[in-house]
Amino acid sequence: MKIVGLSGGIATGKSTASELIAGHGIAVVDCDVIAHEVVKPGRWAWRRVVAAFGNDILLDNGELNRDLLGRIVFNDPAARKKLNRATHLPVLLEMARQLLTHWMLCAHVVVVDMPLLFDIKAQGFFKPAVLVDCDEHTQLSRLMARDGSSQQDASARINSQMPLAQKRELADVCLDNSGSREELARQVAEVVAEWQKGRWRSWLTSPVTLVGGLAVAVSYFL
Repeated sequence: MKIVGLSGGIATGKSTASELIAGHGIAVVDCDVIAHEVVKPGRWAWRRVVAAFGNDILLDNGELNRDLLGRIVFNDPAARKKLNRATHLPVLLEMARQLLTHWMLCAHVVVVDMPLLFDIKAQGFFKPAVLVDCDEHTQLSRLMARDGSSQQDASARINSQMPLAQKRELADVCLDNSGSREELARQVAEVVAEWQKGRWRSWLTSPVTLVGGLAVAVSYFL
C-alpha cells in the first residue's frame, strides 16, 4: 500500500484535489474530519483540550467553542502549540487506525489529507508528499471571496501559516492549482496513474514504514 501525503495552504484548493483523487477510487484519510471527530464531548482529545484551556472554552452543550479557541490561538504561538499538543496525538492514532484498516482491506493506494504535513515535518513518512499550490494573488483572492474577508484579514491569515515557498522545497510533487478545476483534474489524473504502479510491492512494505513513523510521532507528542 502506497501512503501518499497531501497538503496545501489556506485557499490553495487542497480539498478540491482531495475530492478529485477520491473520484479515481483512491481512499482518502482526512485529518480535518478526524480532528473534528476526536474533540467531540467526552472523547480523549476533548478532555485534553479542556485540561489545557479550562471550561471557559466550552459551549453550553459541552462542545468546544471553536470561534473562541481560534481567537485565542491565532496570535499566540504558545497557545497554538498547547492546542496542537492536546490534539495531534489523538489525531495521529486515529489516522494510523484508518491506515491499518485500509491495508488489511488490501487497498493499493491511500492518501492522507493532512493540513500540517510540512509544518510538523512529517513529509518523510509519506511517499510522495504532495503540495497543492497556487500563486499568491490567486490564494489571496480565493480566501477573500470564500470568507468574505478584507484583504488585510486574509493576508494576516495567510501570513500566519508556513509560507508556500518553504513547502515547495519540501514537497516531492506540486500540483499547480492557479488555474481551472479542469487543469487541476488533469494533473491529479497523471499522478494517480503513477501512484498505481508497483502496487503489490508497496502493499507489502508500507506497514513497516507506518509503524516506524507512528512510533517517532507518538514519542514526540507524549
